[in-house]
Amino acid sequence: MTEDATDPYPTGTLLRGLLDAFAAQDVGGMEATLDEDVTWHAPGTNRFSGQFLGRAAVLDRLAQMRSAGISTRFDVHDVVANEEHAVALVHLHLEVADGRRYDQPQVQVAHARDGRIVEFWTMNQDQAVLDLLIGR
Repeated sequence: MTEDATDPYPTGTLLRGLLDAFAAQDVGGMEATLDEDVTWHAPGTNRFSGQFLGRAAVLDRLAQMRSAGISTRFDVHDVVANEEHAVALVHLHLEVADGRRYDQPQVQVAHARDGRIVEFWTMNQDQAVLDLLIGR
């Protein structure tokens, strides 16, 4: 895990597990954290923005980003949680195929139920710059 696994709220541990699986490109690990009917909100106006319904759609979006030459990693600053939500404060490092980069803070919010993430939101510090970098 990216932090202490003794998080008093399972939602925090769940979000940390998603971040760890993402970092390792562990599709099985990502599947284990996401509800089959998850709703994933990706902000912006770029080609990977939108609302994605269902685990398969979320995993397909992430695979399409990798196929487009987009690599991402997160430095986790902190995860705070309660019974239903977890919030990750991260620093996003994103690089596109031609080597251009976006390195800025990001906030991730997960809503969990029955041990799975059922809804997920991302907020970027400068979404307009990220949209220009990724393109339509």
